[in-house]
Amino acid sequence: MQPSMWTGYLYDEWLPRDMALEFARHGWQTLELSDEHAHDLFKEGDPLRVGGQFRAFAADHGVSFPQGHFYLCTSGCRRGDGEHIQADIAPADPAKFEAAMDAMRRWVDLFNALGVKAGVLHAGGDGLRSAGWEEKRIFERRVEAVQRVAEYARGGPTVICLENLCPGSGITEAAELIRIADATGADNVALCLDTGHANMCGINSASFIRQAGSRLQALHIADNLGSNDDHMLPYGRGTVKWKEVMKALREIAYHGLFNFEIPGETHCPKPVLMAKLDYALQLAKWMVAYDGQPAREV
Repeated sequence: MQPSMWTGYLYDEWLPRDMALEFARHGWQTLELSDEHAHDLFKEGDPLRVGGQFRAFAADHGVSFPQGHFYLCTSGCRRGDGEHIQADIAPADPAKFEAAMDAMRRWVDLFNALGVKAGVLHAGGDGLRSAGWEEKRIFERRVEAVQRVAEYARGGPTVICLENLCPGSGITEAAELIRIADATGADNVALCLDTGHANMCGINSASFIRQAGSRLQALHIADNLGSNDDHMLPYGRGTVKWKEVMKALREIAYHGLFNFEIPGETHCPKPVLMAKLDYALQLAKWMVAYDGQPAREV
């Protein structure tokens, strides 16, 4: 496991290259590219060209992006980016479905060029239940969407990692994600555990990890109080049992990034933001090296 931070932690004042330089200055070497920063890169043109150039720039400063988050919204968050609409790769409307697949091809191209190994994906279908679709049809639509994305990504470095979502999504447990992955018949579909989402759903993250086993190839590490997606650092006021989580990760020999996704920590003055960034790296290093090993205390 390597310590990692979701790049959205540095978003408001930092375009992609400034972001990479700032993380490098604070000692971070591996990062998850946020969908916000990916939208910035799309503005520069062809994703294969832009992704390759940005990968080289980051590498020159000792930074890489082994993990990335596929799009959550159809545009970026900066002024002039247009209407901010939640993305869904499995909508009911056929034309919107094909538009989502077209968008995902661009995202896969970008991630391949960046060398992203784990591309975190929401399986979509959020509006299908309210549109009157039965559970069987919702499942089939999600499978179709993930299968199409995985087929396009096949042969490249990026594995599609399905993320467990919040209560009411129908995809909160490892078994539900594994069922979708198996139904695609693709060998490049894996899982991402979001510990905050699991905690909101009353799901034990350690049990999720053990059930996922080698299929677990990405993490969103965050804590909360059990009711809202607070996105806090571990070992604060949250209720995730971190020693159990770390022990389970060691048991399955998890080898992906130990990646913090903590926008809840960013609502503070810049000097505090940077102090937290430094603390987060030390915390991640300690958790990766020592936590979950009761025989070693430091």
